[in-house]
Amino acid sequence: MPAGNGGPAQEALDGVAAALATVGNWMFSPATRRKIMASSGLELSLGDYTLLAQVSLHAPVRLSVLAELMEVDKSTLSPPAKRLESRGFIERRPDPADARAQLVSVTRAGKLAIGKLWKARAAAVAVLLADWEAADVEQLAASLGALSEAIKKGP
Repeated sequence: MPAGNGGPAQEALDGVAAALATVGNWMFSPATRRKIMASSGLELSLGDYTLLAQVSLHAPVRLSVLAELMEVDKSTLSPPAKRLESRGFIERRPDPADARAQLVSVTRAGKLAIGKLWKARAAAVAVLLADWEAADVEQLAASLGALSEAIKKGP
């Protein structure tokens, strides 16, 4: 509901937008991703970590589609894809819609790696929220969950 029609005040919307920018900057900063990687026990480059996460979200998917979603040139995804494939974290299969193309998916080993990454990510967030009351963390989780659903639905 837009502000002025019984919806949130512009000041609150501005605060949410600013807070989300800070959270996004923290979550995707190289320093945070390195901490998560170290905590996970996995030895992946930041590029490999990012590609594995994206494949897990969108699989089965063509690398060209991921490149568009990530706003990078497809050629930048080929080296990390080869490394992830050689480690058994992703696999390529022919695209049933186009035999010339391939789809990438996360393997069982890749899913285990993603699980370690997400556990390490949750631990990094837990450090930030260590002094919060449980009810406040639960409210934040519910609010962010609702925001996530709204994002998935689109405007």
